[in-house]
Parts: sequence; structure tokens; C-alpha cells
Amino acid sequence: MKKNNSWFIGCCIVILLFLIFFEPSYGWRLRQWISPQNTIQADPNSLNAENISLKAQLAELQAIQSEIPNIQQGYIPAMVYSRYPMNFKNEILVNMGTNEGVKVGKAVLFGNIFIGQVINVFPDSALVQTIFDGDFKMPVRVGSSGYDALLIGGAYPKAGSISKKASLTNGDVIVSADSNFPYGLPVGVIRDVSISKDNLFEEATVNFSYDINSIQAVLIEK
Repeated sequence: MKKNNSWFIGCCIVILLFLIFFEPSYGWRLRQWISPQNTIQADPNSLNAENISLKAQLAELQAIQSEIPNIQQGYIPAMVYSRYPMNFKNEILVNMGTNEGVKVGKAVLFGNIFIGQVINVFPDSALVQTIFDGDFKMPVRVGSSGYDALLIGGAYPKAGSISKKASLTNGDVIVSADSNFPYGLPVGVIRDVSISKDNLFEEATVNFSYDINSIQAVLIEK
């Protein structure tokens, strides 16, 4: 009797394996009949949660695409955390850190425009000092002739220490010239050129093509 049972069970196993590998449709039906618990329908709540997650990922990708459409080699794309309603201009927090290769001292761009540098890094985030910080200073060059200047940060950044012999006009472009960052990154354009209070240099206020509080995505130099 025991031999007959073993023979019957063995035949069933062979038939089941044959159906699974050579007749998948029949094999699938047989598995459903044997293990009905494997056919549990998807939970609507789980599907809804997955749908919301996909929409959030899509929104993030769209933000990156709209603000930094051309992600350059040598840069890490990052999203900017909201600090609403505080909206500090002097620093921003981004969602990339040491786990993604972010390092202190690296340049941070909005599109192709220099906006600041990384000053502190955590495993999954980093703090960026922007050019709107009162302690920020950086050597720059101005205009097509490349006049030397010092970018002085603050709520209203300015380009100072410019030779009085420089021939500047409103709209001249300011580019990075600090050895710590890639050379020639655009920063802004000058306006309202004037003589410094000590009468030794020219200086100018700076115009920007962006609102620092509205930036959602940046590029961080690797």
C-alpha cells in the first residue's frame, strides 16, 4: 500500500512539473487550484499608495527637468528642501550628501549659474552657503575685458574692488575666477556702477536672473 501511494505521489509531481514547464497556462491553473492563497487580489489601498508615490517621483523629475534641463557631467543633481515660510536666502539645504558623493567646498549651480558652495555635508543632505550670505566672498572677473573684482555676498550682493580704470557698463557679465571652483561660471550681471566710499575703486550692484527662494533643483560639483 505504501509503495502504491509513493508511486501515485511521484506521478503527480512529474505531471505537475511537466505542466509548469511545458504547458504554462495549464500549470498556472493547477497551481491556482492547489494554492488559492496565491491569487489574493491587490489591496486597493496599496495600489493607491503606489500611485501617489509614482506621482511624487514624476513631480520631482519634472522639477529637475524644468530647472536644470541639461545635467552636466561632473555634477550631482539635487532637490532643494523647502523652508517656507522662513525663506532664508543665505543658505539652502539639499537632499544629497556623502552617500551620493557630495563634498564640502564644491560649487553649487542653478542651471549653469553659480549660486554658492557646499559648507556642511551629512549622509543624505548638504548645507549650501549662497552668495546672499554676508560672509560670502569670491574673486570674480567682469565684462569682456575680464576686469578683476571681488564678489561680496549679502542680501544685495555687489562686485567691489574694481580698478577705477575699468570701463564697465550695465549688463556686463560677472564670472567665477576663484581657484576653488570651475573657472568662468556665470554669476550675474552688473548694474549701477559707482565709486567706492574710500574713492579708491569702482563697485557695482549685481542683478540675477533667478529668485533664490524659488529654486527647487540644483547641480553640485563632484
